[in-house]
Amino acid sequence: MMYLGFQSYIANLRGRQDKTGNMLVHIIADKSSETSRQHHRHSTSEITFHNEESGDIVSWLTRSTAASGGRCIIASGYAVYNILNRYHPASIRQLSQPKWVFANQEGYPRPIFFYHRNRIMLNFGRVPLIGNAIHPRPAHLPRISMKQLKALEDIERAARKVQLEIETKPGDIHFINNLFVLHKRDSFEDGDGVGEKRHLVRMRLRDDELGWSLPESLRQEWADAFGAGSDKLWHVDPMPEGYFPLRSYPN
Repeated sequence: MMYLGFQSYIANLRGRQDKTGNMLVHIIADKSSETSRQHHRHSTSEITFHNEESGDIVSWLTRSTAASGGRCIIASGYAVYNILNRYHPASIRQLSQPKWVFANQEGYPRPIFFYHRNRIMLNFGRVPLIGNAIHPRPAHLPRISMKQLKALEDIERAARKVQLEIETKPGDIHFINNLFVLHKRDSFEDGDGVGEKRHLVRMRLRDDELGWSLPESLRQEWADAFGAGSDKLWHVDPMPEGYFPLRSYPN
């Protein structure tokens, strides 16, 4: 309850994070199946820089930490943009074109970098664009070009140059701007003790008065997450997959 109370000073809307209506995502290691073992939410492997697909603000509550690793790592999208603009202008042009088709947002191509209402924004994840071992890219979607793949690699390299590593402790709460701050996690190992197992609770937030105006191609994701009418579920502890299904294409 304190976690939700703190959020009220940051934003007035909380978003659904799947079609079931779950408001809380429990990020924990789960080796019960090959799918969960490799899914970003439940794997112990390092993941690349990305944004969440909706939410002005992403928030995490650290309930417990791993025995080793598992740091939260962030990078300024503005700094990444400036590096790319100076050293890889061709990649900036690729990233700004509405030619990126995401597997989890089928139906329309869109940019990764936006310039909207005098603001630079970015929103993307690699898996919906290139797939991975357990989430292959659907055959009916266009494959990204070599120039696009290079642009994605340039984002990752630039973000690593300016990254800020945060070693979290139980009880820590973090808020980041999901429209221009990238985030990732490094690999980790859980221990045997109860307090040695990484457990984060993630929420997505928006403020309908102070929030930024959104580009047209992002509005549907935000409407699905923050719009009225759909169910909202609040599972304060991790639940079986039936209650919190794994997304088909994680970021």
